[in-house]
Amino acid sequence: MPYQYRIICLANSRKLSGRCVAGKVTTGDYTGAWLRPIGTTATHEITERDREYQDGTTAQKLDVIDITFTNTAPAGFQQENHIIDDTIYWEKAGQMVVNDLAAMVDAPATLWENGNHSYSGVNDRVSVEHLTAPRQSLYLIQPQNVTFKVSAEGAQFGNPKRVVRAKFTYNRIQYALTVTDPETEQHYKAQQNGEYASNVSYFTISLGEPYNGEAYKLVAAVF
Repeated sequence: MPYQYRIICLANSRKLSGRCVAGKVTTGDYTGAWLRPIGTTATHEITERDREYQDGTTAQKLDVIDITFTNTAPAGFQQENHIIDDTIYWEKAGQMVVNDLAAMVDAPATLWENGNHSYSGVNDRVSVEHLTAPRQSLYLIQPQNVTFKVSAEGAQFGNPKRVVRAKFTYNRIQYALTVTDPETEQHYKAQQNGEYASNVSYFTISLGEPYNGEAYKLVAAVF
């Protein structure tokens, strides 16, 4: 039986050939709970068609959206996943501004388990051995001491493509996480390689699906 939730869109990030959308429920018994709409394909990304409104525009960060779902679908540890009904248009019910996010901030002590670093990251991944049970996999946080670094991290391994990484402090712990927010990526990839200070207010942090035995922490949205 289809059901509907209204969410504030707090992530509209890059994923494979589509997007990873996530937000917090704004009405009803589950107000404040995270929800991640997932698509009907094997890789679950949200396509451009999936996030289309009836007027042809598409869902964006800070939109308030009514979405119809067919079932819950927690994928491994990601407990927030719900399968969309891809026959029904999403409906834009309103729009919030960045200042509205102050009341929605999460306050975890840490961004999941720390101490596991990739080649270019800091505290940026969690081994699957820690991910045997469902858990919260999304946080809206207020980072401190933020800089964005753009570079070809994999150049010495034969991959010349440039990556945007956010370096920041949260609860006195340092992180350096890959950015998958498309607007932020475009902005910094238009600059020269380097590191840039920023006064952004909020990040949505997502713990992604496992890859080669590790789940990576991603900056899925920048506000």
